[in-house]
Amino acid sequence: MRLHIVRHGQTHWNAVRRIQGQLESELNDNGKQQARDRGADIADLHLSAVYSSSSVRTRQTTALILGERNDFVTFRDDLREVRLGIWQGRMWADVEKAHPKLVEAHRVASPSFEVEGAENSYEVQKRGVRAIESIISAHTGAPDDANILIVSHGAIMKTILAHYSNVALGTLHTLPELPNCAHCIITVDRHLRSVEQIASTPFNETSWTQAAKQPSLTTVDMNNVPRA
Repeated sequence: MRLHIVRHGQTHWNAVRRIQGQLESELNDNGKQQARDRGADIADLHLSAVYSSSSVRTRQTTALILGERNDFVTFRDDLREVRLGIWQGRMWADVEKAHPKLVEAHRVASPSFEVEGAENSYEVQKRGVRAIESIISAHTGAPDDANILIVSHGAIMKTILAHYSNVALGTLHTLPELPNCAHCIITVDRHLRSVEQIASTPFNETSWTQAAKQPSLTTVDMNNVPRA
């Protein structure tokens, strides 16, 4: 089974670097075209299921990717972006100027990051991985060639990919941001998970390979992962 995890298209807030978090924002014209283009890329892909974050921007992206297809979409709150509390709605430039140490702590996933109403990187990763595992469990017994589309957000997607590719959260800031409508693939073989593709590039051709704690072990055996 393959999980096709796609980031939403560009929003007005992305374009001006306004902090979205779990606030609502809408796709701009560029983001709408990105979503249509991604839909064209997977037009011939039979989808066993479609899941989307419940945010407006992911709902819009999902609808544009699917186009005239009639695939049923399940919307999930646990696929929403990292919650950034009182920073949400502010410009990144203003927050960076006012709170440089906190911004740096957030960037490097430091345990010292603490902002009112915000999640830290470990919390959002835990939420994201639980969402992915829940989706996988819902499709136990699906054919090996089954494809599932999941539309989500950049930050939570990076933490999910980090989990399944053996990359420490503290090193994620050294890796490129996932562009809008980035298409990533995680393959599932019973209890095994492996990242096949990041932003349309084969995993072993990306800088994620060098960032992995054990590059030769980029397949996660969920039987050996402690249950929180």
